[in-house]
Amino acid sequence: MWQSLHDAWWRLATQSHPHTFSDVLACRALQSGSVVYGAAVAIRNAAYDRGWLRQKGLPCRVVSVGNLTVGGTGKTACVELIAKKLIAMGHRAAVLSRGYGGPRRDYWLRWEADHLTVNGASHAVSDGLADEPQLLARRLPGVPVLVGPRRDRSGERACREFAADVVILDDGFQYRRVQRECDIVLIHARTPFGGWAVLPRGPMREPLSSLSRAHIIMITKADEALETLGALGERLRSFNPDAAFVTATHEPTGLLEVMTGHLHDPKRLSGLRVGLLSSIGDPQGFEATVRRLHAMVLWHHTYPDHHRYHAADWAAIVGGGQGGRPDAIVTTEKDWVRLQPLTQHREAVRSPLWVLQVQMKVLSGEDVLDARLARLCAR
Repeated sequence: MWQSLHDAWWRLATQSHPHTFSDVLACRALQSGSVVYGAAVAIRNAAYDRGWLRQKGLPCRVVSVGNLTVGGTGKTACVELIAKKLIAMGHRAAVLSRGYGGPRRDYWLRWEADHLTVNGASHAVSDGLADEPQLLARRLPGVPVLVGPRRDRSGERACREFAADVVILDDGFQYRRVQRECDIVLIHARTPFGGWAVLPRGPMREPLSSLSRAHIIMITKADEALETLGALGERLRSFNPDAAFVTATHEPTGLLEVMTGHLHDPKRLSGLRVGLLSSIGDPQGFEATVRRLHAMVLWHHTYPDHHRYHAADWAAIVGGGQGGRPDAIVTTEKDWVRLQPLTQHREAVRSPLWVLQVQMKVLSGEDVLDARLARLCAR
């Protein structure tokens, strides 16, 4: 039920001109909601811009990584990239996450001695915790990832308990309660030049004009739209000519075979018949990546972002799809975090389960990005 509603909404949200009478009626209803939502966003931003609402400063530097749309731009990989750059510069970094899809309580994660710790205690089973903080903790060993709805309080704790001198706000562009020295805003390369409508008529959290607040604008998954990249960059510069511009892509780095724990070269997928499983913000991008590795995609089970998998989901997945039995089932790292509790009985898996690992690779503007990070943290 929820899956079909989500798919129907996404189809309408990314459709500028509805084609059927029912779509026209649905879009008009959604547009009414967008008027109210857009007005609320404008009032809130004006309140912060004019000082009517006060931002809270933290006793450390703050870098925000966010976007203007609902998911799909690759924030998690970017947070990992920025954290590694700051650590290489000699800083003690921490990550602050809202923890979407997890419990509404404060906790912190850290990957230590090849296992996940939660609030300092070993945590063997990850079920119930938010997926993105877990993934970040695994990809950033030793770096504390603090989760909670009040990231101003999480930031204070990071400084007090972990001696952090810089924190990274994961998905922080709309979280204006905290002052920041640097706002990095991610724009998907397939974003239309005029942008989409704001929620709920479209997937935009804010209009493109909000890019005026950004210090760094990063066009992500740039390899998916090389033919329009230049024009998109010029369009975005019209909103903020002073921002630094960076382009990046998500590069496959490994293929984890779940049953054996072996890590293979992603090129292993070449020529194989695969089924895909994903519940991320950009399932089309995941599928495009697999196809670029020359795999034949038989089917793709998609679920809404942060979907909590159940036994029935897993049964449908291992049972295959309409396209037939694949040589392997391929999923994402974020999905694997949520799938692990369901895959204890691996003998039920008729096809090997592989996890495609990716990392962000900067294509252009990396020198400017590094200079900005070095300058803000040297103040």
